[in-house]
Amino acid sequence: MKATNVETQEQVQNETVKVQETSKVGTWISVGIVGAVILATYVLLYGLYMARV
Repeated sequence: MKATNVETQEQVQNETVKVQETSKVGTWISVGIVGAVILATYVLLYGLYMARV
């Protein structure tokens, strides 16, 4: 998107920064969910293993 007006260019840059910040938050939420699933799977498998013994 090409903008010839300086103000328009600044608005576009500000919108881009906002999207990147929101994207970072979403990324950390996703990482947390994946980590929680891995941890829960580990605990479940460990529990099943201990129940076997």
